[in-house]
Amino acid sequence: MKQLSNFTIEIRTNDFVLRLTDDEGEVTEFASSAEQLDRVIDAFNDLMDEADEDE
Repeated sequence: MKQLSNFTIEIRTNDFVLRLTDDEGEVTEFASSAEQLDRVIDAFNDLMDEADEDE
């Protein structure tokens, strides 16, 4: 499995570009709507809340 080493989010006129870089320097780009990014953020926050509850 590849390891995430960096990510960036770029704002464009009608959407966003999510750029993921792996530990070998390979970059993968995804076009995303604001709603999709919100869902990713919400999912991450939910996971972090669960992790905090387990501690």
